[in-house]
Amino acid sequence: MVTIQEARSLLEQYFVSHPPAISGELYIAPEWYEDASDFLPVWGAREFLVDGREAFARWDNRVIFIDKQTGDVHEGMRNLHVKKVNAMTQVAAPVN
Repeated sequence: MVTIQEARSLLEQYFVSHPPAISGELYIAPEWYEDASDFLPVWGAREFLVDGREAFARWDNRVIFIDKQTGDVHEGMRNLHVKKVNAMTQVAAPVN
């Protein structure tokens, strides 16, 4: 079973190999979501998530899930996973 701390580390490693195409500084928020099988991190540009500058908002439809059993990081389209995402519970994640 992957802890949320391990999931954050796996996400950071994933972003090194797959840098997201965003404007601004990449920021992984301390508020995540989870269900029985996956973590769903909140991420984007610090300028948007912390400072509220709309010019830095993400306009994509991308979600990234981290499997709690295997640690596999996999991407999906939010509109294809809307029921899953809407049913998830908010959880505090570690901040590095």
